[in-house]
Amino acid sequence: MVPMDFTFLGMYRHPPTVEYRVLIYPCLAAGREAGCYVLSLGSIQPPRSIVRPGEVHKEVIFGTKSVLSCGGLHWYRVHQHEGESNMIIVFDTTAETFRQMRVPVVRGTTCDGLFEMDGMLGMSSFNDKATSIDIWVLQDYASEVWTFKCHIELPLAEIMASCGKRDDDDSWETVVVPGDGELLVLVKFPNWLVQVDMDGKLVATFNHTGVQPTQLQLKQSLVPHDYSFHRYMVML
Repeated sequence: MVPMDFTFLGMYRHPPTVEYRVLIYPCLAAGREAGCYVLSLGSIQPPRSIVRPGEVHKEVIFGTKSVLSCGGLHWYRVHQHEGESNMIIVFDTTAETFRQMRVPVVRGTTCDGLFEMDGMLGMSSFNDKATSIDIWVLQDYASEVWTFKCHIELPLAEIMASCGKRDDDDSWETVVVPGDGELLVLVKFPNWLVQVDMDGKLVATFNHTGVQPTQLQLKQSLVPHDYSFHRYMVML
């Protein structure tokens, strides 16, 4: 369990020790030294500081969710100052250090979400009106070479008709979600959630108050874990 005076940033498996660890950051009122800490799950040891102040872009890791892929936790960093480039912040889960990674060169669109698909890191980019989506994948992770995968046009007229929305209603939110070998696009309107496939076809609509799109998916399985001298089966 993450201590109450810390903020959860991500969870990963540390290859050298085969431990599951969480990356955390102390709350302002905690009175701890600023920086990132690591906590091993099941350990009685206190969180261990790994990064000194000033070495982590806090506005990035606090503002977006991390994506675990290719041995690292990843956050997309939008440039904060003029002259800066958009970058991806990477936390190496083996060395437990931070670095930056280049993003694909995308003109006239806005890079937005990161995701993991078929063992590769992916990124979605939207046009200014969020009516179309370009998908990029990092096929050569070591060389940071991005490859364009596909272009998705949202069927807005069909979506509007299905949800009873006006054509001038532009208050929607779009999230790209990885599935079994393909991608799904979730479009959020007030009280509506719409699913679109990679071909830009409307798959399903869901009408419910307060529903929100997310990349998180539930998967039920039984996994053995050893804690102390007892073996437990944990349902995930």
